[in-house]
Amino acid sequence: MPDFSEFIKLVGRGEKGRRPLTQDEACEALTQYLDGNAELLQLATLLMLQRVRCETADEAAGYIQALRARIHPDWQQLAIEVDWPCFAGKRRQPPWLLLAAKLLAQNGVRVMLSGHAAVDAVKYQIESACPALNIQQAHTPDQARAILDAENLCYIPLSAYCDPLVDLLAIRKLVGLRTPLNTVARALNPTAAPFAIHGIFHQGYEQLHAEAAQLVGDRNMVAFKGEGGESERSPRTSCLIAGVQEGTYFEEEWPTYLEGASGKHGEISGAYLQRVWLGQEENEYGRHAVIATLAIVLKMMGRCDNQTSALALASAWWDARLNTNPRN
Repeated sequence: MPDFSEFIKLVGRGEKGRRPLTQDEACEALTQYLDGNAELLQLATLLMLQRVRCETADEAAGYIQALRARIHPDWQQLAIEVDWPCFAGKRRQPPWLLLAAKLLAQNGVRVMLSGHAAVDAVKYQIESACPALNIQQAHTPDQARAILDAENLCYIPLSAYCDPLVDLLAIRKLVGLRTPLNTVARALNPTAAPFAIHGIFHQGYEQLHAEAAQLVGDRNMVAFKGEGGESERSPRTSCLIAGVQEGTYFEEEWPTYLEGASGKHGEISGAYLQRVWLGQEENEYGRHAVIATLAIVLKMMGRCDNQTSALALASAWWDARLNTNPRN
């Protein structure tokens, strides 16, 4: 087993001597830290060196492997269909993605939401909106199973399935920069769901997410620059998706879905989302955001063959939501 300092030397040498870590090296480096064989300062140094030149797909894949090995296998026994990580939070708009997730659940798809509320305290966190929308939170696989059997939809905090990553994400607050682990957090898919949707903040990271997913053997996932960096499509702009379909990398462009709308909204709360869900308030932007986001998931899952039919089915589900399950 190499000393952890050797990993730092590999990525931190002079211009001609340095190189990225391989997938196996990245997995070994993070595993050493998680096993108590390296100091936080050493890991933070490695992560910051990678951050300066942007982590590679191999490095991200290695970290994903190391962290997935820490997730209890009982989480994989929940028969989840869609893994929906929510790690960015929202600032300009409410988290409309939650209504898209509710539509999937309402139509028989088991969805697992996950996130970490302490990533950015300035933003409105997705976890905060869940109670008003009757989306229950679980802390154990047994709790999650009971909720899913009743509702098809559940939220689990990062601390419930990968507690070591909670402290590692706090490195961002200490150094003022995101680390490669902020990328990795979205990719853990704790329930091994066959489909996953990742939102990214910086253009270009969608390809990295898809390439890393392919390297760790994920079969179907999509990543795109979401509204505020969250896993929610902005209908006001075109959207480049990078993903994996049955193990094969692909890219796809979705055109603008809503022309001329403002990107800001006054009330950002779960209570407001619930009023829109119940038809007590109308929000044109929100309706389009829900439909546009849901359509991406429906096409990924093979429920629709093309963008047009996916948008049509998502719209039909939205229009029928109160007739389908009026109590929610």
